[in-house]
Amino acid sequence: MLVYRDENYQFFNIGTKLYNCYCIAHKDKIVMIDCGPLAERDEIEKNLQKDFIFDVDAIILTHAHGDTAGNAEYFSMLFNCPVYVPKTVIDHVKQGTCKRPGKDHPYVKKAGAAGNVVAKLPAFIPYEACQNVEPITVTLVRELLGDGVTLLMTPGHTEDSISLHIGEVALIGDAAQFLKRVLAPVFVDNEAQLGRTWQTLLSLKCKYYLCAHGRAFSADEWVKPQE
Repeated sequence: MLVYRDENYQFFNIGTKLYNCYCIAHKDKIVMIDCGPLAERDEIEKNLQKDFIFDVDAIILTHAHGDTAGNAEYFSMLFNCPVYVPKTVIDHVKQGTCKRPGKDHPYVKKAGAAGNVVAKLPAFIPYEACQNVEPITVTLVRELLGDGVTLLMTPGHTEDSISLHIGEVALIGDAAQFLKRVLAPVFVDNEAQLGRTWQTLLSLKCKYYLCAHGRAFSADEWVKPQE
């Protein structure tokens, strides 16, 4: 589904009701941002076809959890394209695993009785190992999406989370979600980092923040959340 366009870019939400992933069309390139969990693969592929997206030049993962990277291997093989991630998580994607929070993790402790549920979230489910993985760089992102894109380090949900800022749009992964109002993700690796990330993202004053969960929202909605 086309969610926004300007004279240089088109942004498509090709995700499901539970997990958003996106495609950005720029000139002769199409880049997939996150690719959803294994359980949603068929629906994501159908949504690509509905939007007449039959080829992808690159996949960028905002972070390496199973609900965003679960189909990296499948779509990388389908489209014969590389997957780009921060270099610190290349090995995780190649192994199809992510570090599960232990009982001593601050957020698990904070969750109290629900702490055992946190460690079993879909984000931490192992997924298909993906070998065609390369480090993401500013130069690479600009080669794919032009000089109008900014690669941002936006840690908090994970230490290595990234976002992309393009004009009036920011693709923010799990930095925040919108469910009636702006909320922090269910799991946070570092609350102090997330707070700084929110300040960075809000300062962009975007018309559309495209998140992994929930609908797109604006800077005004972030400042004045809907009741």
